Amino acid sequence: MLELKVFQNMAAGSITNRYAFFANHSDRPRKGKKPRPYFQALSALTGAGKTPMLAQAVSLMRTHLDGEPIVFWMSKAKSVVAQTYANFSAGGKYHDLVDGFRVINLGQVTPKLIEDGSTPLILMATTGLFNNKDQSDGALQIYKTGNDVFGETSPWQRLVERKAGDKRRPLIVVYDEGHNLSTQQTEILAELEPEAYLLASATLTLPQNFSESVQSQIRLWVTEANDDDLPAFEELGALDAHGRPDPNRFMTTVVNSAAVVDAELVKKTIMFDGTTAPMERCVDQLLDRLAGLEDEIDSLGLGFKPKSIYVCKTNIPDVADKDDHTKPWHERQAPPARIWRHLVSRGVSPSVIAIYANLNFIEGNKPDEVNVFSKKDSDFEEFTAGGYQHIIFNQALAEGWDDPACYAAYIDKSMGSPVQVEQVIGRTLRQYGAEHYDTQALNSAHFFVRVDDQSVFSSAIEAVKAKLQQEGSPIEVVSSFGKAGASTLDSPPKQDVEAPLCVIHADAGEGVERISELVSQFTTYAPDSPDVVGLAHAASSEVSVKNPKAGGKEPLEWTPGGHTNPVRLRWLVNTALRSRSLRALAVANLKDSKFDVQVQVQSNADKAATKLAADIVAAYFQHAELVYESDTPFVFGTLRVPPDAPEFDNGLHERYSGFRKFELEFARAIDKTGNLWHRNPSSGGFHIPLLNEGDTKSFYPDFLVWKGGYVFCLDTKGSHLLTDAVARKLFDIQDAGKTKVYVRFITEGKQTELRGKTIKGGYTVWKMKSGAPVPIQVDTLDKAMKECLK
Repeated sequence: MLELKVFQNMAAGSITNRYAFFANHSDRPRKGKKPRPYFQALSALTGAGKTPMLAQAVSLMRTHLDGEPIVFWMSKAKSVVAQTYANFSAGGKYHDLVDGFRVINLGQVTPKLIEDGSTPLILMATTGLFNNKDQSDGALQIYKTGNDVFGETSPWQRLVERKAGDKRRPLIVVYDEGHNLSTQQTEILAELEPEAYLLASATLTLPQNFSESVQSQIRLWVTEANDDDLPAFEELGALDAHGRPDPNRFMTTVVNSAAVVDAELVKKTIMFDGTTAPMERCVDQLLDRLAGLEDEIDSLGLGFKPKSIYVCKTNIPDVADKDDHTKPWHERQAPPARIWRHLVSRGVSPSVIAIYANLNFIEGNKPDEVNVFSKKDSDFEEFTAGGYQHIIFNQALAEGWDDPACYAAYIDKSMGSPVQVEQVIGRTLRQYGAEHYDTQALNSAHFFVRVDDQSVFSSAIEAVKAKLQQEGSPIEVVSSFGKAGASTLDSPPKQDVEAPLCVIHADAGEGVERISELVSQFTTYAPDSPDVVGLAHAASSEVSVKNPKAGGKEPLEWTPGGHTNPVRLRWLVNTALRSRSLRALAVANLKDSKFDVQVQVQSNADKAATKLAADIVAAYFQHAELVYESDTPFVFGTLRVPPDAPEFDNGLHERYSGFRKFELEFARAIDKTGNLWHRNPSSGGFHIPLLNEGDTKSFYPDFLVWKGGYVFCLDTKGSHLLTDAVARKLFDIQDAGKTKVYVRFITEGKQTELRGKTIKGGYTVWKMKSGAPVPIQVDTLDKAMKECLK
């Protein structure tokens, strides 16, 4: 079962809070007496987990609706719908997020399920099941009448009416991969008169009729907001730089890409090797890198095979005028055929190679050992079930194929190839196991780009950087170009030196006992207790028609009206914990049956659940300590550096790269001391857990220095990120009462307090004295180094 990351829970909460404000506002846009739908776009980096965020948002929105909802959950690709259905079903990894919902495919719907107002319902569908302009004149069953189940009212019409007794059930449209929304789909979906539209996509461009019928109504509502609403818009993160409500910010929940990386869902670095060498030599470099990745995977005991993709033209060769598809396979000049043959010549078994493209053949001339799949849904399912390690694609990569084991990519941009590198990177971004490893290579995506000249390579890298910058992604891009051979070098640790260091982890210790006490002391609520009942509220205000600017200065008056939908108490506590700390959630045992009771949002039990979560998190961080794990040595892996990377005499590796100006000066100052040292990569180096609320974050010191049996962690940029409370536990790390690791922060300029103002000139070294972080100001870098290593 999936445990939502803190940022995912916050995104779902943002969608819900905006809905609650919009839905209950007295000026909510209407068409006659019918309310206009709410709209929210979820913008997130590939791999951020848009599906679980939407699932959590739907579950949270349910608690604010008048009646149990029907959720129309759809996507263009059948494979995406099938995967989501499996994840939502019993035993699926997202099942707990939609606890209480009945999940079925659209084709399984019956009048009884639509009319059952006691159970929330999720209907899974591809857009092809309803996307028929002529509707009843078409071939789609959802518009047909006269069948045994629905009689003379079509399933679609039943969904439009969706009567449950004397009420109409609210309906939410969820569109995964929402960039596929079309003008025709907009018109058809409007017939359902949804309560809300939730659309997810990393890049979202919507049709004009959707913008006019849905977005423009909300845009006007936000623009004309009363000054009394400013605090609410501010709390919802929907104000512009001038402090006014911003329609675009209100309608879009943007996920911080840095949080996605920190949560270890995606890789931390993209490494590009560019070359003008022939395809064969470029693919050889990829295979060599893949072999190195397999060695690192085996050394860590991870037990999976890294995969690679090869992106090229399909039937248009780059070494001949045209490809003759009537020739035998070994004579074909189409790029997929040439890549396939070269892989096999390098010892790759044909059984692990797949070609996913519309490659031309004549009957009888495709060898049985060549696995070719088209873009049909049936082929896609067979392809994904095959577990292929080497996949040859054309430009149009299959939507829905996202394999975290995909680590390497060959891209042919020579001979005027239209393949856009920035459109391919999403296929390799997901991190295997949703966990960053103690090796740079396994936290990186590896691209090998064949080009005509270096300018094409440079342009491609700049396009990737621009795309990542647009998404706010902190993923590092490392590029190197070699005209005819390898553009990067392996820099392994020196074999004749020892660098003793062990893993550091967070130990809840006594906190677990205290958290158990809090859980056991929590009140047991009876199902029929008034404390489990919550009132729904609505807001109203009076505005003069003759003088609309008059009055309106009084706060909105919220009045009770009906009850909220019930959810499990355990779900409420879990949700509150997720928004604060996954570490605290992991040690909180909420299996007691008293958490099975159904309670309503805004009830006393709901408020008690929120307080319990806050108390659990506070207890966790109060008692948690950093522990030096003497039985778990940290293993230093091979680094990849460009050929011109600077060399050092006393480094654990001979060469290091990626320095900023001050960092390079600092590295040379460390090297002069004669002590063994290491430039620690943030993409897979030694790290120390940070004991603060939020997603599981770690501190990666810039440098490690070994001296006198101790390890000194030196960082040249991090002091402004630390609070006093975090710093106290971070500076000196002990094992059995003896200090093993010392942490020092060094800043250019002089400071007198953490996160304080910096005065130019000299340096400041931060270390622990008498239980508190203390600044020591020095004039030169050599003096700073001596102070760091005391």
